[in-house]
Amino acid sequence: MNIGLLVTELEDKEVKRICIGANKAAKDKDVNLFIILGKYLIPDNSVLDNPFDYQYSALFDYADTEDFDVLIVDIERIASKTTILKKEAFLKKFQKAPLLTLTEQEGYTCVNNPKTEKNQFEQLGYQAVCDAVFYARNQIVSPSLEEPQSFNFEEISEASALKVVAELSEIFFRRKYDAEKAYETFTSYALKDGIKNSGILLFDKKVRNTIKYPWEKPASISVKSAVIGGKEVNFADGKMVLSTDKIISNLAKGDATTLFLSDLFVGEYQLGLMVSEFVPGALVDNFLDNVTSLVTGVSRLSYLEKELKKTTEELYEVQEELARDDSVLDHIGDQDYLTGGLNRRGFFAKAYDLLKDNFAPGRNAVVAYIHMESLKRINDMFGHEEGDRAVKRVSKILEEVFKDSIYGRIRGDEFAVIVIADEEGKAESLREKMSEQNAKLLTEANRYINHLQYSICEFNYEENLSLREMLKETDENLKRLKGNM
Repeated sequence: MNIGLLVTELEDKEVKRICIGANKAAKDKDVNLFIILGKYLIPDNSVLDNPFDYQYSALFDYADTEDFDVLIVDIERIASKTTILKKEAFLKKFQKAPLLTLTEQEGYTCVNNPKTEKNQFEQLGYQAVCDAVFYARNQIVSPSLEEPQSFNFEEISEASALKVVAELSEIFFRRKYDAEKAYETFTSYALKDGIKNSGILLFDKKVRNTIKYPWEKPASISVKSAVIGGKEVNFADGKMVLSTDKIISNLAKGDATTLFLSDLFVGEYQLGLMVSEFVPGALVDNFLDNVTSLVTGVSRLSYLEKELKKTTEELYEVQEELARDDSVLDHIGDQDYLTGGLNRRGFFAKAYDLLKDNFAPGRNAVVAYIHMESLKRINDMFGHEEGDRAVKRVSKILEEVFKDSIYGRIRGDEFAVIVIADEEGKAESLREKMSEQNAKLLTEANRYINHLQYSICEFNYEENLSLREMLKETDENLKRLKGNM
């Protein structure tokens, strides 16, 4: 059975005590309890110290699902900052599951209110969950109160909670995790800390949500990482996509548990949600807010890195297209002023034409990158005139090694080469020639060492294989070679 408890925030001492009682009842009744921390409804015309505080209440939208058997709503606190009309409108939107309120509300069924002063709010939370279980089975609230309970919940110290936040900050902000593994790192840390159920769920695209134009909850959400029942969930394709109406039933697999749902957002955009198990540390003031802020920061960084990569690739493609567009750039020319050979534009223009006319099934493309490793040092120590002479010397070497190829200086200290061969093995012979010439260059009587680093890769014909992809792989191979030296 799945019970939803909609509350404001754990920094409210009474709410915290209600959650402690509700958690004990969920354990005693062996049901799943989902505590949804959506904070407060904000009046439409309010001026907020934090203009995005309204975003938290978007979390309540996840509760409108048939996955819940009963919802319990702490409406007096949730709507304490807004109007009666907005309070009523809020309650009316939950149509898919029976709804109980913690306090009397006209038109709605209220839980039994315990007549006790000792552990008053803990007992209220306990009674509410027991009433919800009874209501789910009988469609009425229990006619009797539960026996008074003893609550032996021990909170951990703020110092212990702060230590967890500090350790997570160290991991995330110093990037002590494998690429694309930030979210798995979070859940793995949680598991090591004794948390058997947790997860991070994100939308594929951020979703705009404002007070004037409220969001529409997307139909699906991706599970970036999860621990369920003490086991990390691995996805064959790297992610699992869930219906947003089926989040609860997927999280409720395994033994009964109590989970917190926390909102992830940036500015006016919803990103997703974080799920974490009810443990003592979660009740320390601001602990969950700090952890969700860390996850949000990592999510934002990951998104920006992907956008940067995408933009860089798009700029590269535009650059290549411009290099081919003689009608626009004809006045610039394709000759390198220093070596007399091809410049970047000239190389790309001729390389594209070569591939278009000659790269066909049964033929291979050989692509090379040559880097003048010592050019900067030569310029710094002996001046740019000497550096220019070193560049010209390298150009002469390339003319000899790649005389049947298209080559050009694409950056100040980098050359690129492409040649089409009728059979495999061309790359190996070119490597041998480059090795010989590089050895000769090192033995020449100069005041400096003019050393070359190079990568030569061979590619079989593929219909969709682009020059950009071949150059990228060759460049990455050169970086690996440099790293191994």
